[in-house]
Amino acid sequence: MSKAMRNPLIFDAIFAHLHLRDLKTSRLVCQDWNDVASTLLAKRAYLHANKLFTLMASKLFDVKVTPVNSQLIRRLRISDNLHRSIWSNRIKIGIITKVLTEVPEVSQLTREIKFDVTHKEFVPPFLQGIRMLGSTKIRHVDISIHLKSFSDYIIPAETYQKLRPQPSLTSVKFKTLSNSEFGGQLEFQPLIQIWLDAAPNLANLDVAVSFYPNLEGCTNLKVRRFEFLERYRTDIDLNKVIKMLGQIKDSLIELELSKRYSRTQQIQTVDEVPVMSKLTKLSIHALQAYGILWFFDEDHFPKLKTLSLHHASGEGTLTSHLNLWRRHRGVQALGLTVDFLYSKKGEEEDFEEKIVDMFPSVMELDLTMKHISLSFIPAINRIMESFKTWDLERVNVCVTWGRQISLLSELLKAISVLKAQKPAQRVRTIRFRQFLKFPRPPPSNATSRPTAVKLRMNNPRGTLLGHPEALRPTRTP
Repeated sequence: MSKAMRNPLIFDAIFAHLHLRDLKTSRLVCQDWNDVASTLLAKRAYLHANKLFTLMASKLFDVKVTPVNSQLIRRLRISDNLHRSIWSNRIKIGIITKVLTEVPEVSQLTREIKFDVTHKEFVPPFLQGIRMLGSTKIRHVDISIHLKSFSDYIIPAETYQKLRPQPSLTSVKFKTLSNSEFGGQLEFQPLIQIWLDAAPNLANLDVAVSFYPNLEGCTNLKVRRFEFLERYRTDIDLNKVIKMLGQIKDSLIELELSKRYSRTQQIQTVDEVPVMSKLTKLSIHALQAYGILWFFDEDHFPKLKTLSLHHASGEGTLTSHLNLWRRHRGVQALGLTVDFLYSKKGEEEDFEEKIVDMFPSVMELDLTMKHISLSFIPAINRIMESFKTWDLERVNVCVTWGRQISLLSELLKAISVLKAQKPAQRVRTIRFRQFLKFPRPPPSNATSRPTAVKLRMNNPRGTLLGHPEALRPTRTP
């Protein structure tokens, strides 16, 4: 092997472009390649740790551990999908603990753990293994529990005893799902709570649950993503949402609110809304689910700079949510999703003037329009004309579910009115992305791939480079 091909810097540059399958294969070439590839694999993929255990034919109920490069221990995945030689449920449950206690150097080398199971019985051995590790250097924990069938198993109360403090743990992701209408998702609330209580330096929390975690101890939380998963005949309680936000009002910088299976709800007035004193970025999905009065304004979001409002089909209009807002002069970057699926003439066509007046300082716009057709082009033209009021520096337009190829030209014409109007506005970028079905594509091309056209305006007059009809869409990989 040449000297150049033994250089670690060259290895890093070459191996960084390999797919995971090729990266795994390259480890078999020689020790040098194994070391470099293992380091990259540790950054890009989880090691499915419980598959390292296989049943020994000579000893019933005894397993052996397959040796593995220590670099791969950095990111571990633990699941209930084990080696095919392990058939006993008792052995499967025991292996969950063994992954954390018998794989060498987990407490010192592991930085991320992903735990995803479909049966509640695996939760106690997982926590038992964590307790046996003691205080670790784990930085991120991802817990996903998807119950695919009803189970009368009840997790013992002693399972949820406090964990040892994890000072390195800064990120937690938690998600529970159930295929049963009466899935006991609430019983997992103590599971996430013990992790929150054990992470004094937690900065990033991402949960998709049907309950409201207690965040009183999360004094350093910076990023919060909350998705409410609707349970059978229950809906979101906005008073509990506000109480949860009030516990982190003085530390939170970024907040994302969403709700699965959203439907129109009544606007609610809560008892007392907090002032999110440090929040700079707010994103709301399922707008009708978070209809909170007297909350969305400069007084309660004094440092808000980036706002994203995502309107979904079947949940009313974007205008109805804007009625909850009062004028905010601090918002500089605005993301909008407008769904025309259930729109009728005049229903979604009047939000543009209201939103321009509501957020007068917008300089960056990310606009997504769904389910559009040629009949909506006049409305889109009016929207773009209103948006010219803003002193825009960057525009990103994404159109999805377009079914007519002729839409491409009409949409490019519509968004071209956002070009620079003043000589001082020298650099403008408009990025247009459309998802549509191309008629009878060649066999080598995909039938439903996104097209992307990037238009740059960088001359004093702000002239659009290239007429929209002359632009040829390029397929993105």
